[in-house]
Amino acid sequence: MPFPTLPEPGAGFIVSGTVVHGEKRGRALGFPTANIALARGNLFPPEGVYSSIVRFPHRDTFYGATVSVGTNPTFPDIASIRIEAHIHDLDELLYGLTAELRLLHRLRDMRRFSSVEELIAQMESDVRQSRRLLADLGCLTPTRNAG
Repeated sequence: MPFPTLPEPGAGFIVSGTVVHGEKRGRALGFPTANIALARGNLFPPEGVYSSIVRFPHRDTFYGATVSVGTNPTFPDIASIRIEAHIHDLDELLYGLTAELRLLHRLRDMRRFSSVEELIAQMESDVRQSRRLLADLGCLTPTRNAG
């Protein structure tokens, strides 16, 4: 099942991989994430925060998401680049599932925040901006595949 057609043909960077365990920091901050281990042959997209669509191949549903690609600079113990998807309106254990992400729009650069509270405030803003963008594109979450 392909991703929905967007107003701009070819828009978005698509990656896929398996949902794996992370440090569970996102959950502790109020933004649970699906940590994605990229499938062989996938390239890491440029670092940043993205408005995205996520799908799980075994389902007929697309979800909106706010996706972070980078090293989480606010937490110095994270040295490797990670892909973490905060999937809007989905509260399930997803470990072991294959996820496909279409990164539609880069919201901002990754940056180090001076406090966890500042990070949380920015994450709230990122999710609001992502939801608004997805609604404007007609990618309301969750949405069923129309064809």
